Amino acid sequence: MGRSPAESFIPYLQYKQRLERAKQPAAVAGGTPFSLLAVLSDAPGRTIPLTELQAAGGMGFEDFAEAVKHLEGSGYLTISGDPGKESAELTALGADVADLARPK
Repeated sequence: MGRSPAESFIPYLQYKQRLERAKQPAAVAGGTPFSLLAVLSDAPGRTIPLTELQAAGGMGFEDFAEAVKHLEGSGYLTISGDPGKESAELTALGADVADLARPK
């Protein structure tokens, strides 16, 4: 006798889950300020909402806030927008640093 429908459906579901995980952007370099620059350098227009940047960067709120503050103070990115809807934009200097820091 053949496989039951449940037995053949489980591998299909596992396959679909792997495909969905592969579509999601992974955090670059494990949550460092450089990973934020890398995410920004790959974003369309080199601009991304802060909430998306934090998620893609793989950092907790406090570490993310400190990293953004440091990167903005260093001239690598600028923050604009209304509170709660801010976006980060990579500056030319930030793009240069991101390119230098990216493994080749």
